[in-house]
Amino acid sequence: MTFFLSKFLWYLFNPFNCILFFFILSVILNFFKYLKLSKIILYFTLFLFFITGTLPTGSYLLYLLEKNYHNKVNLPENVDGILILSGATNPFLTEEYDQISLNGSVERLTESIQLIYKYPKAEVFFAGGTGSIEYPDLNHSDVAKKFYKSLGVNIQNIYFDNKSRNTYENIVFAKKEFDPNEDEKWVLVTSAFHLKRAINIGEKLGWKFIPYATDYKLPKKFRWRLSINFFANLASFQHSSHEWVGIIFYYLMGRSSKIF
Repeated sequence: MTFFLSKFLWYLFNPFNCILFFFILSVILNFFKYLKLSKIILYFTLFLFFITGTLPTGSYLLYLLEKNYHNKVNLPENVDGILILSGATNPFLTEEYDQISLNGSVERLTESIQLIYKYPKAEVFFAGGTGSIEYPDLNHSDVAKKFYKSLGVNIQNIYFDNKSRNTYENIVFAKKEFDPNEDEKWVLVTSAFHLKRAINIGEKLGWKFIPYATDYKLPKKFRWRLSINFFANLASFQHSSHEWVGIIFYYLMGRSSKIF
């Protein structure tokens, strides 16, 4: 139930939709002569658009998440397992064109291959169910299998989870499968901006990970500056706010150890 509710609420309250909703509401109120309230909502909409569409607010929110992992982690000589979080593939387009379809987080897959070769004796768990309401029968694990096989990776040593639908289930299902003890060393592979949420979930479950960040979205030095690239700024804010909302709500729901 929580999974479906989270998807529905995000469609309603994501930043771009909110800006559009407030603008339309202002126009409607103005039409019905609620001029003062219409003006207040319009000013609020313009302010919201300014801080999200002309300022790099979204990029800064991503930067706050990524900067914790700017320094490359020193991996140990041996590890017990590798947990790879999905999100780098497009199951629908893969099915549609019968061709592997990847996205901007493909480094989750390419970097994981290096780790698989570096630690041939490690347990490997690829967490990747559907995460989609529209296409429940399609999943990231099936695409990942095709990707690994196309590059000659031995998938017999990889456990592919095709049931988990979000980050919380990714880690819970992996923990149930391998039941790691406190002394085991597990590497967690996911996007740099996504690591904070995943690490916090692991801490809540008593599972400590070695973070392995991939597909950084921003350079190490951040600069505030105005920009008229409205679409890019709004898209960045939408992306970052989705992650921050996830971090906050996971904590409030008792699924993670802390917010930041």
